Amino acid sequence: MSLRASVLAVDVGGTSLKGAVVGDDGRFLYQQMVPLGGERGEAIFERLRDLLDRLRQEAALRGRPAGAAAVITPGMDDRGSVMFASNLGWRDMALRDRLENHLSLPVATGHDVRTAGAAEARFGAARGARDFAMVMLGTGIAAALFANGQPIAGARSMGGEFGHMPVIPGGELCPCGQRGCLEVYGSAGGIVRRYRAAGGDPSLTAAEIAGAVGTDARAGKVWREAVAALGQGLVILTMLLDPALFVIGGGLAEAGEILLVPLRDALRAGLLWRAPPPLAVSTLGGSGALLGAAALGFERIGLGASVEEWGGGME
Repeated sequence: MSLRASVLAVDVGGTSLKGAVVGDDGRFLYQQMVPLGGERGEAIFERLRDLLDRLRQEAALRGRPAGAAAVITPGMDDRGSVMFASNLGWRDMALRDRLENHLSLPVATGHDVRTAGAAEARFGAARGARDFAMVMLGTGIAAALFANGQPIAGARSMGGEFGHMPVIPGGELCPCGQRGCLEVYGSAGGIVRRYRAAGGDPSLTAAEIAGAVGTDARAGKVWREAVAALGQGLVILTMLLDPALFVIGGGLAEAGEILLVPLRDALRAGLLWRAPPPLAVSTLGGSGALLGAAALGFERIGLGASVEEWGGGME
C-alpha cells in the first residue's frame, strides 16, 4: 500500500454526517458535511453510502487513492455492528460488512465518542492523561472512559452510555424508552426540545438558548436544569472512576464559560470532601472524531506507524 494513499473518514451523528479525505500525514484534503433532515434507519445508511462514494471520488481527483474507509457511530461494537443508536434508528446494523461489500475496500469502524477520546489523548486536550473521561454534548450525550491509558468498552462494548444514565427518577421520556435520562435534560437536542415545550422561540438553537439565559426566563430555567443534570452525572462519574480530567466536547461545549462555570460549581457542590477533577474543552473540536477515525483506517491497512508521526494533525 502506497504511503500516499488516503482514508475516507466519516463521523455519523444524529443531525449530520461529517466526512473527510485524510492523508497519511493526518492532514484533511477534503471535507464535506451532509445535514440529515430527520432521516432515520435505512435512509441514513443510503446517505452514508453516497457520501463515501463522493469522498472516494475526491480522493482520486487529488491523486491520493483511498486505501480504506473508517466510519464511527454511536452504539458501535467491536465487531463492526451498531447494536443500538436511538438517534439514528439503527439496531443490530452490520455496518462494516455492508460497507465493505459496497466499497470493496477495508473498512474500520469505531464508537464515535471513544474514537474522539482517543484522538484527544493522542493529539489534544487529554495528551499525557492516563485516567480521564471525554464527555460529548451534542444531539445526544455519551462519554469515553479511559483508565490507565486504555478505553473502557465493557463486556458488550456498551460502556460510556452516559446519556442514558437515569438522573431524574420518573422524569421525562427518552427516545431510548427509559425515563429521566441525562440526555433528555442536558443534551443540545434535549435543551431545544424542553425550551420549545416551555413556550420558547422555536427557531433558537441550544447555543442561542444559552446566550439568552440572562434575558429569557424560559431559557434560564431550562439551562439551569440542564447544568444541574450534567453536574450530577459528572459527580457520579467522578465517584466511580476518579478521573484526573474531564474533556468536554460536542457542539454544546462551544457555549464556553456559560456552561463551564456553573458546571464546575455543580461539581464542587457534589464533591464536598474531595477536589473535583478539572474541566477542559476539547482542543480538536469537531474534527477530533474524524482525525481519530482516520487513525483507525490507517491502522486497519497496516500504516499505524504514520499515525504515530502525526503528533497533532490538526495543528
